[in-house]
Amino acid sequence: MADAPFFENLRKLINVVDDLRDVGLGQYINLPRITVLGTQSSGKSSLLESIVGLDFLPRGEGVVTRRPLELRLVRTPSLAQPYGEFDAFKGEKLTDFQKVKEKINELTDKVAGKNKGIVDDPIILTVYSPTCPDLTVIDLPGITRIPLAGSDQPKDIEKITRDMAGRYCRDPRTIILCVVPANADLSTSDALQMARELDPDGNRTLGVFTKIDIMDKGTSAKKMLLGQEIPLKYGYVGVKNRSQHDINNGMTVKKALEIERDYFATHPVYSTMPTGYIGTENLVQRLTNILYSHIRKCLPDIIREINNRTRECESRLKELGPPLPRENTEKMQLVWNMITEFTEKYKNVIKGKYDAMRIGESKAISSGSIIKKYFYDLYDDLLEKDKKHVSCKYKDTDISRAIRLHQGDSIPGFLSIDSFLYLIHPLLQDLKEPAVDCLNRIYDHLEDIATGIINKVFERFPTLMADMIENVIQVLQSRRDATREMIDNIMEFENSYIFTNDDDYLANRSIVVSQKDGEKKKENVDTNQAFVNEMRSRIESYFTIVVRNNRDSIPKIIGHFLVKKSMDEMQYSLYNAINKNPMIFKMIGDPEHIINERDNLHKKLETLKKAQKVLKRDPDLAVMPVFEDTGDYTSKDYIQRSTSKNEKDSARESDGSGNVPVMEKRKKSLENIAEPRSITQPSPVNSNNTSSTNVLESKPAPKPSNSLFGSSAPAKPSNSLFGNK
Repeated sequence: MADAPFFENLRKLINVVDDLRDVGLGQYINLPRITVLGTQSSGKSSLLESIVGLDFLPRGEGVVTRRPLELRLVRTPSLAQPYGEFDAFKGEKLTDFQKVKEKINELTDKVAGKNKGIVDDPIILTVYSPTCPDLTVIDLPGITRIPLAGSDQPKDIEKITRDMAGRYCRDPRTIILCVVPANADLSTSDALQMARELDPDGNRTLGVFTKIDIMDKGTSAKKMLLGQEIPLKYGYVGVKNRSQHDINNGMTVKKALEIERDYFATHPVYSTMPTGYIGTENLVQRLTNILYSHIRKCLPDIIREINNRTRECESRLKELGPPLPRENTEKMQLVWNMITEFTEKYKNVIKGKYDAMRIGESKAISSGSIIKKYFYDLYDDLLEKDKKHVSCKYKDTDISRAIRLHQGDSIPGFLSIDSFLYLIHPLLQDLKEPAVDCLNRIYDHLEDIATGIINKVFERFPTLMADMIENVIQVLQSRRDATREMIDNIMEFENSYIFTNDDDYLANRSIVVSQKDGEKKKENVDTNQAFVNEMRSRIESYFTIVVRNNRDSIPKIIGHFLVKKSMDEMQYSLYNAINKNPMIFKMIGDPEHIINERDNLHKKLETLKKAQKVLKRDPDLAVMPVFEDTGDYTSKDYIQRSTSKNEKDSARESDGSGNVPVMEKRKKSLENIAEPRSITQPSPVNSNNTSSTNVLESKPAPKPSNSLFGSSAPAKPSNSLFGNK
């Protein structure tokens, strides 16, 4: 058949969209679809049965469609017998469509209840048939104004049905198949009014007039069909469906289509109209053309959106990090590993050991160097050359006064030890403050580096991080207090017991005395000044010895009792604190919102990855020809070309009743889809010619080389998924 390539390409596109919907992409990205919108009892079910060519939808009083029905039609020419398959019962092929009705009722009652409740949970039904078109259509519950008495329908049933219709039809990638009874006033149609609200410009709405055969006598839907009252981009199509009387009498869908064809062929008004505006066959033709063009138009944007959202998911998952363990034993092991990592980093920073994880901080001075700098600065000002601390502290009058104050009743000519103690104690007390200040500086530095490491190691656990910082500070504070006690003891020793074995001091003391004795023999010397000089010399010498000794001992005390002990005890102290904390397992778990976000991201990413596989599965999508549907079904040019086609069809072989056979008409109509200037591709009327029909007949536009119908013309496709090639 000449139209086989078209159906093949259309089927590929619809399969892609259905597969994307099956993997769950529809909950993240809007997909192209056709949604049936209409009020209750507007003839939606009969219309769908006419499109499919089978009697398979439930019937009854009141609201029958209570769950959205996603109807996937698969045209299978080689199939001997049509069958249906529900997504909820995969693998179960139903060739008896009476059972399909029963399954729809069963699935509806299972979710929506048996008392006329309405639920937004779609039923997915795939129908395979040699005569049905390749389409995916979603049938929504009809807009209902008043709830049924004695049912589960709430008082705001109209709002519920309108909101449901809005959720499906508001999407810009949704084609709205608006079903309107022709025997009602078009200007007051609820369905059309809602379609205009959801699609204000009418760019994605196709109107269908049902019940066209029961309009008041003397009236017709011609003006409405031609879009002269309320224009739509995709225009209108009038159909004649089975009435309830026909259904009750067992009229088949096939018979109803024959009656519909005869009705329009013999009607005094509709028989004179272009064929594109009337009949289920022309509706199917228009729907297939629209859906094909619509999917091809949306597919590049869908691919870009999938790729962008995949990158967003991966980036966010990277920010969240790997999931945390949920078993307590695994959680405890994780905490121990982090404590070990912290203590190792703490030791490495102090020792200046190379750490590959600190590449970015490699230029920073190690903490060990900073601590030694504090040690080098201790008492450095008291040992500067040419600077006597005692000379700065005491004047001669101060020393002389101290000597006289503690002379007592001892024999003159001897220095009192009490004078020495009186003068040396204040100097020794001044040594305590620099030592304590050095201790505090080093403690602050250790606390800073420990806190910084904890912030990095325990970054994902804010609650545990605070608890770990508190434990580390407790360890450091305990070591600082122990070190402070040692420093206080040293200072107390120096003040309470004055003694030295320093050889230099003993030698200098003897030299001083001999020098003074020699001076007395040569000349008269002021004895008071001599005593002052000797006392100053002895205090300066002893103080220097004490400073030198403490300048070595204080750093050793701080280095051992604070720095080294903190490194040795930190890991054990933290382990012990963690084991005693009953809340530890709650602290290391991800917050509930992070767990939910990560799970949702993984689920979303998995769906997006599956969607990418679906799109890569068929490389022909990238080169499939594009035939843009201009969709101006209300223009004079469209009417003229449709009329010309109608005249040509009437001249062809008929089936004996004056009508062209159904499949032959459909085949020839579908061929026009591939022609750039056909029913669905209107061109402007050439003002230089009397009729645009003549232009079309004399200069037909060339078909693409990869035509839907396998043309061998050399022209390239007008466009492809990834641009012209």
